[in-house]
Amino acid sequence: CYNFSRTSFLLVSNFCILSIKKPIFTPKMFAKVKINNELLGILYMLLCQFSFATNDAFVKNIYQHFNEIFVLNQIIFIRGIFTLFFILLFLYIKKQLDFKLIFSSTELKIRGLLESLAALFFFIGIALLPFAKVYILLSMAPIILTAFGAIFLNEKVRWRRWSAVILGFVGVVVVVNPGKLEFGYYFIFPILAAIMLSIRDMYTKNFKKDYHSLQIAFMTCFVVTIFFGLLTFYKFYYFTLKDIFILFISAFFLAMGYIFSIATIKIALVSVTSTFRYSVILWGIVYGYFLFDEVPSTSSYIGALIIIISGLIIISRQKQIGVIK
Repeated sequence: CYNFSRTSFLLVSNFCILSIKKPIFTPKMFAKVKINNELLGILYMLLCQFSFATNDAFVKNIYQHFNEIFVLNQIIFIRGIFTLFFILLFLYIKKQLDFKLIFSSTELKIRGLLESLAALFFFIGIALLPFAKVYILLSMAPIILTAFGAIFLNEKVRWRRWSAVILGFVGVVVVVNPGKLEFGYYFIFPILAAIMLSIRDMYTKNFKKDYHSLQIAFMTCFVVTIFFGLLTFYKFYYFTLKDIFILFISAFFLAMGYIFSIATIKIALVSVTSTFRYSVILWGIVYGYFLFDEVPSTSSYIGALIIIISGLIIISRQKQIGVIK
């Protein structure tokens, strides 16, 4: 864990200090290995999804100590405080710490509120459903975004992408397995989270100002932290020093996820790296099995495959028509 954290910190330090066009790895480290921007973008995407999944695993771990749904409010609030510290540090290093711009932006505040609602539904799902299943259902977000783009933004979506959207919803039905409903109707929470993320992304597309990605991440995290901070007044829980330390590490990985996500967009084409977003499902399966004694059902595997295929069809088609580069 120490070695990974140290390596991640070095990667982020290089990212923050150097121009993104320069190679992050020094020639002395990889004298005989040549890494082009596409491979580096894929690596960053994989690290991004690993970081987000690791952060979520820590959150679920603390939730299980209390096994009360309202403890999530305090968990996300404390984690948010630590995450803000990390993002502030990165903003300072990148010389993008413009509080006047960040806090005066209504656009960023609304985006943060949408993210807060998505987080609320997502973490209820994390608490009540198997770890991997949440990620599988959340993978519907880009598919829902395609449908919303056609309905609300008048984007041209022809039969191939509509077929992929329908295929994605078939995958959801397979994952949910209505004949059994093993976990009741809790499956609705990650789907609601996916819908909120789609609305957030639609709203972000129409930003009038050009913000630095770290500024967006900071304000989003700030609003989410305040949102869950207000909810903590409902019920207070006593955390041990161990719990606080785990949340600090969780916040570190969340910040890493933001940084690697930004680095991915900056250094490689979206069409190259988008496919590897689905690696988060793999981490969901691994963490679910080793940390929470969860074994995904056959229907979950089949449904996940259908949803992934649906997403890949949409990505491929968007690349062909020039929607993404």
